[in-house]
Parts: sequence; C-alpha cells; structure tokens
Amino acid sequence: MSVNVEKEPLNQSYSPDRVFYALGRMLSVQDFNDEQTYHRGRLARALSYGLGSGTVAGLKVKYQKPPDEEIQVTAGMAIDRLGRIIEVPRQACIRLDRWYQAQTHDDLAQAFHSNVGGDAKVNGVMADVFIKFVPCDRGKTPAFASGPFDATDATVPSRIRDGYQLDLVIRKEGAPGVPLSPWPDLAGEADLVKRRSALHEAIFASWHEGTDARDENGNLKPLPEHVDGQDTLSLFLARVVILATAGNPPVRTAADPAIDNDKRSFLYGPLALARWIGI
Repeated sequence: MSVNVEKEPLNQSYSPDRVFYALGRMLSVQDFNDEQTYHRGRLARALSYGLGSGTVAGLKVKYQKPPDEEIQVTAGMAIDRLGRIIEVPRQACIRLDRWYQAQTHDDLAQAFHSNVGGDAKVNGVMADVFIKFVPCDRGKTPAFASGPFDATDATVPSRIRDGYQLDLVIRKEGAPGVPLSPWPDLAGEADLVKRRSALHEAIFASWHEGTDARDENGNLKPLPEHVDGQDTLSLFLARVVILATAGNPPVRTAADPAIDNDKRSFLYGPLALARWIGI
C-alpha cells in the first residue's frame, strides 16, 4: 500500500458545505470528493467533541520474546485528535532488535534513564509507542491523464483505505510527557452544585479551534507526549523501557522490556462506566 496523505482532506481546514443536487446539474470529481468530506468530517467532529481522543478497544502493547522479538500491538480501535477512527484489524508488530540496531549510539545513550518504569524501577532505554491514521491508495484503475501530459496508460487508485502507522519513538527527555485529561478532577469536590458548576465551566472551555489549538500553519499544536517535530496527530499508546546497562551505546540485558499501557488516554463506553459505578 502506498501512503498518500494529500488525499486526506480532514488534515486541512475545510468548509462543512453539503453538495447541492439539482436536475440537469453536471457533477464533477470535486463534487463527489466534497460529499465524502462532508459526511466524514461531520462524523469526525461528533466523535472528537463527543468522546475525545484515545483508545476505544484493544491496542494493548506487549512484548514477544526471541527468536521473533517484537513489540506487539493487539487488534483494536482508537479515535485520533481529529475524530478519525483508527482501526487495527489484526495484531501488528515492531521488530525490536532491528529498531534498536537502527538507532545511533548517541541517541540510545541519551535515551538511557535510571529508576524508571512505573512501580518496578528499572534502568534502560526509553521509547514510546504511537499510532496514527494513514490513508492508503488501493487498486489501480485506468483513468484519463491529468495535468500537462498526453498519456494513454494513466491510472489512479480505485479505493482509499483508512490505514494506520505504528512508530516507536525514542525519548531523550529527563521526564517525557504523557497524555493529560482535558477535564478537571472533581472527585474531591463533595458539593454537588460546585461540582456541576465546575464541569459546566470545563465544557464551556472545551472548544479547541482556531489559534488556541492550532499554529500559524493551521496544524494542531503538540501535546505533552509529543517529541519535537513529531506528527501532532500521533496517538500515544504505551511507554516502553528496554532494559540495559549504561554505556555508549547502552548494552541490552536479557530481561524483558517494561511496558506501561496505563499512561494512555482511554475512552470509556457507557457499559464500562456502568460497571465502574456498580450498576
């Protein structure tokens, strides 16, 4: 599959205009593209503001021992910051040893951290697993040539599949950021009136459009979990500490990497919340 991000209009600012149909009106390719963009965009907005972004189901990050040493991500679904559905239909993997060998010695040394890894403090190289939405061209089909060309064998994709990309991002910072909840912690507020008022204020402040959330180029601003220069639509899944001893490069030990799946953002469905409160 070939990645073609230019075919993803939801990455850019778009007008939520519906196509107007009339008898005898000629329709162009742009009309059909606009029709898809409208419906996809409305659904994405509803998911983004109604649910937020994070893991919906599955996508647990785990370790597979050698000989096929892998960081594995189970099948599942998430919603990204634009409200697009990211679906992983089957288990995916990152070849850990191959990834480790591809890093420079200096990068590995800078990513070495001591006494990290949650409850069980360990030493090792820290990296984060991210996933992002990627549109992929599928199936070539004949078409008229476009642009200043005179071709009789021009082709275009017949389909675009909503795909994904996994990344294992090395973390050199002393205390790398993790996803933060956009909602206030109201558990300590016993007064129901004050709690409701605080929640309403949070809803009033939850509109994240314009300069508050985007830079001068219209791109979403980075979140605490993103590294400099990273695609800000990448969704954090897990933190991995690859156990090693200090050095340049750090030398891996035989112990399994420590994986923390709990620092990500989760989207809790009504049934999950019902079980949480005991109904």
